[in-house]
Amino acid sequence: MAWRMGSVVAVVLMSLLIVTSAAVAQGAVSATLSVVAAPVERIAAGGNGAEPGVNGMNLGEGDRIKTGADGIALITFLNGSTVTVLSDSEVTVRQATAGRGKSGMRVLIHAGRVWARVVQAAGARSNLALESNDYAATAHDGLIGAERSAEGFVCWTRRGNVHLTNSLGQTEAVLMAGQRAWARLRMPVTPEPFVASASVLEIRSTGPVLPLVRMPDGRLAAGFLADDVEVNQVFGALTEAGRGQRWLVEVPGGHDGPYTLILTGAGAGAFTVRVSARYAGFSMYRQEITGTIRPGERLFTRINQSVKGGDPRTARVREASVEGLRAWDHGEPAVVASPADGPRPGAN
Repeated sequence: MAWRMGSVVAVVLMSLLIVTSAAVAQGAVSATLSVVAAPVERIAAGGNGAEPGVNGMNLGEGDRIKTGADGIALITFLNGSTVTVLSDSEVTVRQATAGRGKSGMRVLIHAGRVWARVVQAAGARSNLALESNDYAATAHDGLIGAERSAEGFVCWTRRGNVHLTNSLGQTEAVLMAGQRAWARLRMPVTPEPFVASASVLEIRSTGPVLPLVRMPDGRLAAGFLADDVEVNQVFGALTEAGRGQRWLVEVPGGHDGPYTLILTGAGAGAFTVRVSARYAGFSMYRQEITGTIRPGERLFTRINQSVKGGDPRTARVREASVEGLRAWDHGEPAVVASPADGPRPGAN
């Protein structure tokens, strides 16, 4: 599936415009669905039967999304906030608006894990709550996640503060960036450091170039498609846009490669990209990529890592080789960034 920068950005903006228009006209659309990887099912509010998820499918309050063992779904709200529903998970869209310039988005987690990117729409004050029946993790902006399991409710934040409240609305804890907290009935809640993976792959770019990393599974990505188009679907990933054309993408690094690094020209000029990895906070390797780029030009490379250990959460990254930069040949799979640009059902 060909992936072009201009068309992807246009699709993102057009999709949000179309969905927003539909919401105004019908008063029913809360969000839209992308199928990152099948199987994904949708159970309509008030319905009994499940139907296969389809890219661009409208979601209303009470609609339920269920992913299978290899399924991944992306829920995009009207303000651009996204919730990645990871494999073996089930969620319900509870609420999407609050009125008077405010937007309150709520997702009830029945089982499994989700990862969310919370954004502020221009002229509106919004928040996103990831909930169980007993607890809610709420943020106004940032990168947050939550999971519901037999052991209780756990929430995380990589960027932005999270307010953890109980079913009575009482605050149990306030999490700062880089923290997580377990919540169990009648048990005290104590924030602790959040480490998604013992090994971390870090990409820092300087100059008119936007970095985006696609994980070795070929499905999930984190990084930037344009100055104002951020993608973060990878649990525990950190994406940050700094001042002076500086960009940071940090993803769990406990997988054997290849990681695909995609660089998109945000202007004309020279750039530097520093690729590095850490294990338990210690530097394992560093490599530097330099070059020049034109506006809209796209380059990519592979980061072929080797790790020790079978569990990506604890595996130790050892070394890596970074291939030379190549022009994007449009033969790579698309990066799903909006409901309209996901893979078609049945597509390879």
